Amino acid sequence: MMTRAPNIYGLPPGVDVGGAFVNGFLKATINLSPHERAQSVIFVNTSRMRKRLQDAFAASGAMLLPCIRLITDLANDDGAGDAVQSPLAMKLEIAKIIAGLLDAAPELAPRSSVFALADSLIELVNEMAAEEVTFDQIAELDVMDQSGHWKRTLEFLKIIAPYASTLATPDHRLSKAVAQQIGEWQNLPPKFPVFVVGSTGSRTPTRNLMRAVARLDNCGVILPGFDQHMPFNIWKSLSATDRQPDQEDHPQFRFWKLLLSLGIEPSDVRPWASQAVNHATQNELVSLALRPAPVTDGWREDGPNLGDLLACTSNISLLEAPTPKVEAEAIALRLMQAITDGQTAALISPNRVLTRQVAAALDRWKVVADDSAGVPLHLTPPGRLFGHVADLLVSDLTAELLLTTLKHPLTHTGAPRGNHLLWTRELELRLRKTGKVLVNREIIEEWTTEKDQGGKPVREWSDWLLSVFFVEDHEVQDAEELLNTHIALTERICAGPEGTESGELWDKAEGREAQKQCANLRANIGNAGPLSKRDYAALFSNVFSKETVRNPDTGRSDILILGTLESRVNTTDLVILGGLNEGIWPQSSNPDPWLNRQLRQNAGLLSPERQVGLSAHDFQQGMGARVVMISRSIRNDESETVPSRWVNRLTNLLEGLSETNGPEALRAMRARGQVWADCASAQLDQSSKIDAAHRPSPRPPTNHRPTQLSVTQIKTLIRDPYAIYAKKLLNLPELNTLAQKQEYQLKGILYHKILQLFIESKADVFNPSAEPTLISLGEKLIAGECPWPAIRVRWQTDFAKVTPLFIAAEQQRQSEAKNIGTETKGRLKLTNPEFTLTCEADRIDLAESGAIIYDYKTGEPPTKKQQMIFDKQLLLEAAMMELGAFSGIAAQSVQKAQFLGIKKDMKIVDAPLNEVSPAQVIEDFKALIENWRDQSRGYTARMAMLKKDAFSAYDHLSRFGEWGPSDDASSEDVA
Repeated sequence: MMTRAPNIYGLPPGVDVGGAFVNGFLKATINLSPHERAQSVIFVNTSRMRKRLQDAFAASGAMLLPCIRLITDLANDDGAGDAVQSPLAMKLEIAKIIAGLLDAAPELAPRSSVFALADSLIELVNEMAAEEVTFDQIAELDVMDQSGHWKRTLEFLKIIAPYASTLATPDHRLSKAVAQQIGEWQNLPPKFPVFVVGSTGSRTPTRNLMRAVARLDNCGVILPGFDQHMPFNIWKSLSATDRQPDQEDHPQFRFWKLLLSLGIEPSDVRPWASQAVNHATQNELVSLALRPAPVTDGWREDGPNLGDLLACTSNISLLEAPTPKVEAEAIALRLMQAITDGQTAALISPNRVLTRQVAAALDRWKVVADDSAGVPLHLTPPGRLFGHVADLLVSDLTAELLLTTLKHPLTHTGAPRGNHLLWTRELELRLRKTGKVLVNREIIEEWTTEKDQGGKPVREWSDWLLSVFFVEDHEVQDAEELLNTHIALTERICAGPEGTESGELWDKAEGREAQKQCANLRANIGNAGPLSKRDYAALFSNVFSKETVRNPDTGRSDILILGTLESRVNTTDLVILGGLNEGIWPQSSNPDPWLNRQLRQNAGLLSPERQVGLSAHDFQQGMGARVVMISRSIRNDESETVPSRWVNRLTNLLEGLSETNGPEALRAMRARGQVWADCASAQLDQSSKIDAAHRPSPRPPTNHRPTQLSVTQIKTLIRDPYAIYAKKLLNLPELNTLAQKQEYQLKGILYHKILQLFIESKADVFNPSAEPTLISLGEKLIAGECPWPAIRVRWQTDFAKVTPLFIAAEQQRQSEAKNIGTETKGRLKLTNPEFTLTCEADRIDLAESGAIIYDYKTGEPPTKKQQMIFDKQLLLEAAMMELGAFSGIAAQSVQKAQFLGIKKDMKIVDAPLNEVSPAQVIEDFKALIENWRDQSRGYTARMAMLKKDAFSAYDHLSRFGEWGPSDDASSEDVA
């Protein structure tokens, strides 16, 4: 039997929804027997709300619990439609169709977007199901499309037509199940109470269920965060008029829409239970601040009725931190204070970066909060390891990828890790010293031979490394085989050479979730069809990034980190609303790749303002807590931020109510927040104080100073003597980086090698085939040595552009002289002082009038003035040539020496041989060495760098940054 007055109840913002409902439910069903009460049904919208109700019932004493169901569980009932198709299977089927479309018309979208497009189409299917929109309604939209864009869009949308017309998705089944349940109630009303608790009715199936329950006898709908202070004329302003659309971004709009569909007014919404409101005037203040934009003129009339705003806002703090780091630290300190005071506290924010920073800050005190959002699976240790192994399948093995995987905490966990970590470190030192970017079997074998020395463990470890990290390079098209290979390799990496299991890969909550997703992939991968390795890696990353690992048993029950949806469930003594900046709270709406705002409205789909309104409701609900902290950062990593619209509204309202102490209240709120910002800044500055280092200038004994240097090191001796001290006296060779910062060093090595091989091949540069031959040689060497695809293509393109210029200049060079050596070593022993000078000339040619020395430069060649004082490389090589210091080449006079820039301008810079003779060069060099034999002269760090921000490999050792280029050197004798 239906009642005429729908049973709609409201709970004000800040009230504990779970506890309040249970108290009211027990009173409303006091006349029912325990068995009858247990047959009541309570529908909730989240698992956390169900858990909260269960806890509240348990706290009320022993009883038979009523049936508490998720609304979405209705989709699992018999008769709700066809069996739900696996979401992953649907994604793979749709992705396969999209891939076929892109193969036929690549201009539609990049291939890398296949799975992202599939996800967006599935979201559209689910939304159409939830809002009861058919595909025909989409296809029949009236679009004035002169460019053909809508026609191309429909080609994609036709992919989802079969799914939009079936009941194979959970949203389809839910819509049908709700309709079926409503029909059953109409024919046979429930004998025992039915309630819907905690939902705002934002989706059509849920709203339909709420309307039906509200009209049942002895049943009801309990609305969370219902605004009892908003006048009726303000409620009416939420509806569309000729001048404005629906005010969907208002926190109460969903309730207004529900009430209109039931034919009742807000005054008909009854209080559910005698639940004390924390601060009624605080709720009135927030309600007034959040009024729709067209009626904010009511602030002047209704604002003074709030009374003294200093008292009204006494429990609100406004934290405006200078940076996100300070914001996170301040929130962590406030949570720690709550623990000290024995209070419960919750951080509510949609900003996962902020919540992770707060969790990391709490970890310093060994405090683990109950985090409702968990951690994305791809960011957990198993997820990251699977990602590294996927990279092994699709790309060349770089030193960075190899060492990153070897150092992963799950690697080699099937056996003791001591030797594994030791050998990984030693292998890293070898790779850094040699500057190898790509790693091959020969490099590992050479290192193993040196380390082995008959020892069995090193060889076993090396064989294991070779067997798992050097995957056979064949293009596997079978997706199932790729998946099995991927999982097997990951297990072998975790097991180690002696382990027979999978190490600790599948342990803990994140390991079990990874295993679950791998099983899900195994069960559905057959729907993917043929996949390239790169497409497979994209699929695996997509699947793992969509899942989250939650471990509710590890966190404290009194410190919560909640998303905005979960925040409706829990009520704590302290609520911190964090990250209140525009673009974060409310979050910026993601653009729909298929339908614009107008088309969505015409089709009956959800508008972007809907999500803003839900976020506004969550904000209003949080502001009803006993003690509230609002927090935001004034700047992010890039620029100044914009305060959230709700913070702006609140502050603007307070600033305008001077007659009721509004400005003073705002200043007091900011002062309370500033206390925590100051504490956070002080906490961050409390790192152990270390006195700044002085600019070093060590003075070793003269008999320990180097007696041999290369010509390229002479420049370093003049510009950065400390680097020579560290390398030659401390025996600290420069270690190359493993990341792409090494790319320019590698570029120089490759260009030198290409030109060396080309010149050594004695190619006829006057033959038209010379240019394509050199380009082909460059492409081959760059492809074999450069592991970064984008950089590889850029270098190949750049080299192809300079090749014609090089060949043209090379024709002139070869018409003047004949090449007699490349990478030619030279060695000159001097006496008085005794010193050995070495070199390796890039190229030496011989003309009738003498030798010509060339040095290739991929960077900027030094000017003649720089060569006279600092860059003496070519001048010294010319002097060594005239003294017969080059192996296999008789002493020759030097006609010229040049730096050849291998860049688009092919800049050539001559050495100033006409300004300083070879004899004078040697004399000046001897004087330089004599000066360095002076005990009073120290090896000063960064003595004469070309630029103040020029890089030195030993800046970290000299602690550059603690001292600056203008600081005086601190000389010190060292043993």
